[in-house]
Amino acid sequence: MNVRFSDRAVRCRVTRAELDRLLSGRAVSLDLALPRDHWFRVNVRPAALNGWQLDSDPTGLWLAIPRSELRELAQSLPDKQGIQQSFDTSAGEIIAVTFEVDVEDDLPA
Repeated sequence: MNVRFSDRAVRCRVTRAELDRLLSGRAVSLDLALPRDHWFRVNVRPAALNGWQLDSDPTGLWLAIPRSELRELAQSLPDKQGIQQSFDTSAGEIIAVTFEVDVEDDLPA
């Protein structure tokens, strides 16, 4: 999984294999080792409920995406368009979270 942070936005891009893992009910994560034995983790999991969930603490982000939306995304491939959800922050701002599948690996050389 590739994760990009920018102003008021987070983008998670997974491979087709990682999308298949999510579709099978398992989570995918990116673990980043930091100085002084700290870690930062971004974890994406399928959610049985109809609604995105975003949680965070100083050790990482936890994103849950409805399985139905993951299935729809898989059926739309190789379209590069991902899915997105916005969340309100405690600072009164909005953060956009985008989830995409890297289709570049699927293109012929």
